[in-house]
Amino acid sequence: MKNIFLTLLAMVSISQTAFAADLTFATEATYPPFVAMTSNHEMIGYGPEVVQAVCKQMHKTCKLVNAPWESLIPSLKMGKYDALFGGMAITQARLAVVDFSTAYYQNTITFVVNKNAKFGLTQQDLKGKVIGVQGGTTFPLYLQQVYGKNITIKTYASNMTALLDLKSGRVNAVFLDKPVGTAWLEKPVNSDYTSVGSITDKAIFGPGNAIAIGKNNAALKNSIDKALITLKQNGELKKLQQKWFK
Repeated sequence: MKNIFLTLLAMVSISQTAFAADLTFATEATYPPFVAMTSNHEMIGYGPEVVQAVCKQMHKTCKLVNAPWESLIPSLKMGKYDALFGGMAITQARLAVVDFSTAYYQNTITFVVNKNAKFGLTQQDLKGKVIGVQGGTTFPLYLQQVYGKNITIKTYASNMTALLDLKSGRVNAVFLDKPVGTAWLEKPVNSDYTSVGSITDKAIFGPGNAIAIGKNNAALKNSIDKALITLKQNGELKKLQQKWFK
């Protein structure tokens, strides 16, 4: 009887451990083609497919959560989520509070502007311009360092809100990830707009986008790194990039 009891106890323990091993990944799902929500409340995009591929490699079941961008890192630090994904660039400021996996995407940044606007990339070209940008990202820092007081920076909760203000004439341009801009420009209703520039600056934007993990969680970081390395080596990451980015 004692052996049976111990066996049952072990089975319950294994079951509880398996349940506890499920992971929660969070992002702001307003960033197509990186991540977006469908009308059926399904999360789609490059980021979700990378996360699901990583979880498959780790033999874990993962839950994907949509949350406001600026709440993500504070919530991760409080233990609300296990990891973050999306357009999460590795930067020194973020490394001070969270850990990162190996990078799985190298981002390129651009300006989206009206086709009729005279718009260049020099300080003189942008003098007096109002530039919309998503808050809580590395992009305002780049604009401040490169253009300084020549421009006015207007921050938004999301790129989509900034782009709406571009269409209404409240800003002269929106500074954002190029794939996000390209996806927006492909819609017929946005045919009056174009992108200017393909900007990469590892000193500010970091070595690439990665999965953010809470400090002191080396086991999860190592598991995610191992999964991402496998996905790079077997070509699955490249296939996902070809699927979602043009």
